[in-house]
Amino acid sequence: MRCYIISGISRQVIEEILRGNLRTLELRNVINVATALNTKLGDCVFITTAKNVDLGKGVTGIIAEVEGKEIVSHSTFFARNDYFEECEMTVVRLRVRPKALGRLVQVFRKDLLSPVEGEAIQVDHFLAR
Repeated sequence: MRCYIISGISRQVIEEILRGNLRTLELRNVINVATALNTKLGDCVFITTAKNVDLGKGVTGIIAEVEGKEIVSHSTFFARNDYFEECEMTVVRLRVRPKALGRLVQVFRKDLLSPVEGEAIQVDHFLAR
């Protein structure tokens, strides 16, 4: 199945999603934000611990369904005597529902700010080789 790929998520967060304790991911990485901005309710996402540069055939993760999306902008101010700085960050919160364990078969990406997509298959068992 074709899925959007969310990469670089810690193993502890993925385990919490599988247990049902965590349902919302707050994404700050520019590639994950660009990908998440393109998702719609009901879309498939593949969530993995692998970094974006390491995505390829055989990478494992979880397949989940998008149940909600929220786009939030944060502004941070820093001031000192003659110096004033403002930093703005866009964060995407994805509410997900885990469906299955999966493995990537193929990765599709165009450029840096394009969504990262892939073809994933559901994994029912692992083969020891």
